[in-house]
Amino acid sequence: MRFSNVAASLAAFGLLSLGVFGSGCGGEDTPPSQPPPSGANCALTAECVTTDPTCIALVDNAGQTEFGLRMSQIIISKPATLAAASFIGKTVASGVALKDLKCNLDGSGTFSWLLHFDTTTNTVCTGGAKPVASPADGYTFVNEMVGGFNITPIKFTSDLSQGSFEVMEGQDIIVPVYTAEGGEPILLPLKKARILDGKLSSNNNCVGSYNAEGLDPLNLCKPYPEENQFTFNNAGKIEGYITLEDADAVEVDLAKKSLCALLTGKDDGATPIAKCARDANGKIDYKGDWCDATNAAADGTCADAVQLGAEFAASAVKINGGCPL
Repeated sequence: MRFSNVAASLAAFGLLSLGVFGSGCGGEDTPPSQPPPSGANCALTAECVTTDPTCIALVDNAGQTEFGLRMSQIIISKPATLAAASFIGKTVASGVALKDLKCNLDGSGTFSWLLHFDTTTNTVCTGGAKPVASPADGYTFVNEMVGGFNITPIKFTSDLSQGSFEVMEGQDIIVPVYTAEGGEPILLPLKKARILDGKLSSNNNCVGSYNAEGLDPLNLCKPYPEENQFTFNNAGKIEGYITLEDADAVEVDLAKKSLCALLTGKDDGATPIAKCARDANGKIDYKGDWCDATNAAADGTCADAVQLGAEFAASAVKINGGCPL
């Protein structure tokens, strides 16, 4: 199974769009070694045009029975090889972040994960969207064939009356990760994906909030994951897993390795793309921490997958359609 040939796009996307690589003096943004001045923080100024500064929302969802949000931050916690300070973790973060320097946002905005809520039916629709020329114009769920695979959002039921949302029964979803280089997206095949502990603001504009106090003005108010500095305070979780076989089919060309090799830290040394090492029977010999057959922690008989975990924040956007409601 092959999901996409990312060419150099993944790496170029991460290196060129990450604020931590090369826009400061001397070609680098070196995080400050000294603390910021007393009382200084990265509070939004009047130059930041936003409907709701709580989370830099683009539209107002207050009073609406159907409304949409876009994940404004995704921080991967599992596996450690994809954590926030890793290359892939930073690449994901930069792709999710919008580009609006007046609002201290310095990403590319090409990777969009949407949430559509319907309070009359207590349902939530979630999935990916293509990059847009202007975020103010809104987003549309990808609901089409891409690279031979059916990319479509998933819908789940959740009691939204108290402003919280989660799903306990996970569903399989292929998440399209679009890059700044254009072309077909990287397709990330998540199994039994679910959202937990999601918390909406009282006006339905935000999941989480802008983290003015947690950013450093001496670092230009940019995220710095090595010091646990992030643009938003998260208020939701994503869980799921990816099988090692599926991960071995996702190629990261600049690294010259498959996603499986990056996840496990071990490869077969093959060229042009190194993949996970296999035993004499052709099976991946790395033991993951999860089991596909049981959707549970790995044991002595099944260890063919890796659990994925992340936290997220989200901000209100216009959603134009694409979800089968």
